[in-house]
Amino acid sequence: MLFSGETQIVDVVESTNDALHSECSWTRIALLAVAYIVIWIALWYTVIGINRMTGVNLWAPCTGLTFAILLAYGWRALPLPLLASLLAEWPTWSEERWPYSLAASVTPLLGYLIAAYILRHHLGGKRLDEWRFDDLRRVAAFLGVVMLSTLFAALAEAPLLQAAGLLLPVLSWLEMVWQEWISAFVGVVTVTPLVLIFVAPLARRFSRKESLHPRRTLLIVESPPAHRGILQGGISVALIVGLFWMPHPQWLGQSYPFMTLLLLPILTWIAATYGMRGTASTVLLYQLGIVILVLNFAGQDLAFQYQIAMAVIATSGLLTGAITQAQRMDIRRFRDLAEVSNDFLWEFDDQGRLCDLCGQRVCTMGASTSQLGKHWREYVPQEQSQGADFTRLWTAIRQRQRFQHVVLQVWLPGEQASIWTCNSGLPLFSDSGEFRGYRGTTTDISDYKKAEASLREQAEALLQDYDRTVEAKVEARVVERTRMLAEVSLRNWRLANFDSLTGLPNRNLFFEHLRKSLQQSRRQWRLLALLLVDLDGFKEVNDTFGHDMGDELLRQVAVRLRQCIRATDTAARLGGDEFTIVLTDLEQVEAAEAVARKLVASLAEPVPLGEASATVTASVGIAFYRPEWPANLEQAMALLRQADVAMYEAKRAGKNGWRFAEQVLETA
Repeated sequence: MLFSGETQIVDVVESTNDALHSECSWTRIALLAVAYIVIWIALWYTVIGINRMTGVNLWAPCTGLTFAILLAYGWRALPLPLLASLLAEWPTWSEERWPYSLAASVTPLLGYLIAAYILRHHLGGKRLDEWRFDDLRRVAAFLGVVMLSTLFAALAEAPLLQAAGLLLPVLSWLEMVWQEWISAFVGVVTVTPLVLIFVAPLARRFSRKESLHPRRTLLIVESPPAHRGILQGGISVALIVGLFWMPHPQWLGQSYPFMTLLLLPILTWIAATYGMRGTASTVLLYQLGIVILVLNFAGQDLAFQYQIAMAVIATSGLLTGAITQAQRMDIRRFRDLAEVSNDFLWEFDDQGRLCDLCGQRVCTMGASTSQLGKHWREYVPQEQSQGADFTRLWTAIRQRQRFQHVVLQVWLPGEQASIWTCNSGLPLFSDSGEFRGYRGTTTDISDYKKAEASLREQAEALLQDYDRTVEAKVEARVVERTRMLAEVSLRNWRLANFDSLTGLPNRNLFFEHLRKSLQQSRRQWRLLALLLVDLDGFKEVNDTFGHDMGDELLRQVAVRLRQCIRATDTAARLGGDEFTIVLTDLEQVEAAEAVARKLVASLAEPVPLGEASATVTASVGIAFYRPEWPANLEQAMALLRQADVAMYEAKRAGKNGWRFAEQVLETA
């Protein structure tokens, strides 16, 4: 209970702190919104003043502010640029044509909102609230979408401005569209990256009451040497001063707007040195220099050319900065991984000599630069050169191919004894295809090898105990298995040779017994009788009492057949209601007739079937085998045919009787 009460108190305190924090956050967000509107309006009036001085809309930084906030926050931020636009432009509206002026202010915002939605939800990163300019594909998509959205805005805004009476009379409609398009494009590609890189992180931290860290946000993380920055700045200033001097009469009164493109090599150098941060700020400074140049020396006829130069500088700067930033990110990622990795990260030259070795493990092991320059074979013990993994490694190196997971016992720098390692490497080639060496990783797997050896020993001990324990069980199982197989074999033999209903031998076993009995009779020179028994009236019993009772009748018939013959004789069921009996070792024909008489009398007695009873009779055909005849299969089939003919003769004679095959033949 006490713990539950303390938990409730902590929850209340945290809820109160969250509420205060939320209130402060909304207050700060309101302050940021007011600051945004004020800056937007100030820039708008500044641009309007410049446009009146030059007679042309050179660039639109307000459009860059609008696109930046929409790209950072989406449709939720739409009221801010809309409100700023209305507050700045409504004093210039006429009472008669104010709807056109309102439409001219609102329509471009819709195009920018759609463009920002496409970039945020289809081409952005993992976080929708952070657009990054460190990928060339995203920057190219950004430039393409901005170009289309600003063109849409210019096409939609020009006729509305013309209808509102705000179109400059000296410009045609096409010139107005071109001017609005280029100015908006230059404003977005210049101001939007600057705002998202430098201002947006500070605004987010300020709204969340976090530490701003302006130095970390505004300055370059990896500062190059100071003399390089001074040199770049000096060359930039010299070029800009030269551009200011060019339009003077010394150049025959001619102005050369595209001479400003001389700034591009310096911009590329700055991008390669400082990445996207330095590129965005330098582009802004160059654009301001061009604006001042146009204000002082250029006329309206050359302003369009300066706009093209500004667009080229901004576009080239963004693309170059994206490529450089991506490369810097890859290098930083590799360096960070190398600093925290416990593996050895190495590089060998084309001669197999170690030229680079890094990784956290290198510092902990105390390896020094004295290891550099040694051949990789010096780290591999001689006994390892005969192993399969070493052969695979040597083959891959000779063929200039990659190798992976090569397990070797090697000498590592700073270690007193050789250790087990897992090695992977990639071949290095120059741009011309020349082999430069290998670069890869080496992982210490000594602990794994020790654990593997320990487990192997334990497994071997367990296997020995298991073998001794299981050996007796295996022998017992073998005996039991043998017994079961014998039982199964006997059961299968009985299923194949005995009738499943009556238990009498079936047709297969009957012919086998008949063949052996014929051979025995021939050896002993004795008679053999074959009796074929067919039931009379069995079908009526089946139809009257059902098949279950018919099966019971057949079982009772089989029992009576066994009772009427000797143990040395054979009774079998051929199928249906047909049975056969083989009588061996007979001296006279009368012995077979006595058995037939006994069979007919026994089967004629009523058979109890549950609560009822049934009566059937039997017709018996008798055939004899004489020892002077051959004892083969043809003779056996002949006896069966003779008995069958005699049995049908008994049926024709009135059933419930027997006939001899010789009598049938004589009669025939």
